[in-house]
Amino acid sequence: MSTDPASKELPDRPSPALAHVLRVMRPLARWLVRVGVGHKVLADALKPVFLEAARAEMQRHGQRETDSALSMLSGLHRKDVRALGTVLPEGVPAERPARATPAQMLVSRWLAEGLPNRMPIAGDAPSFDALARLVSVDVHPRTLMRELLRLGVATEADGQVELRREAFVPDRRLDEAGQLMSESAADHLAAGVHNLTGDGPVRFLEQSVFADQLSEASVRELEALGNQLWKKVLADMVKAATVLEARDAAASADRSSAPVPRADQRLRLGMFCYSTRMESLQATQATPALKDPPP
Repeated sequence: MSTDPASKELPDRPSPALAHVLRVMRPLARWLVRVGVGHKVLADALKPVFLEAARAEMQRHGQRETDSALSMLSGLHRKDVRALGTVLPEGVPAERPARATPAQMLVSRWLAEGLPNRMPIAGDAPSFDALARLVSVDVHPRTLMRELLRLGVATEADGQVELRREAFVPDRRLDEAGQLMSESAADHLAAGVHNLTGDGPVRFLEQSVFADQLSEASVRELEALGNQLWKKVLADMVKAATVLEARDAAASADRSSAPVPRADQRLRLGMFCYSTRMESLQATQATPALKDPPP
């Protein structure tokens, strides 16, 4: 039996995976519709994404790329494969190893170390300048301050800076809000897809707790518990990551050790919470669409 992914026959019926993907697409479709992006725009934008996935799959199997094979595997017409070439068009973000920004690192450390909401800007620790210098020696504390103010996660008055502790989430009108959400969701999905289809013994943490038939008061109580637990996880992870980053940086700088370890890995640990009425989905499905009036 051939293991060439491009030689697989098209299924007579949709794969069960498609049903799962469509469920994931529901909130994404709501987001796109609300911001004015329709199906045609999404379909065109997905072409290079499917082509990129087909190329990665053929490379994984050690297969030679041809327009015909890429067309078969991706479902794209061969003329689209030729037109798209090998470079992602402008506007299609490449899958990239995202790095935390100095502003994100500063807020994470602020939260993890239990520093007061309000601190003096200058002076010895605890102060904003002292915290900023611990996070980065390359970015000036005033630059970090301006970035936090721009994102709306901190306020400044009378020589003091105050952190809005409710969440490190920028104003939803800014691009950063969508970027943070998409990067977190993409890594979450990547962990699940790897566990379903990946090779090798590694399995990522990808679990959740589900409860239903709850009152609204009970849901709010569980949400509060989740927020409390996350604060503990956040503090422990930031402290551990800070120690390990320093250790790896020292090992990379120590040329006397052989071989020098490569510090080229990244990790994201997240937590989310969502609640809604149990009947909402059924009600949406049962509501008939309004028809245009006859001419």
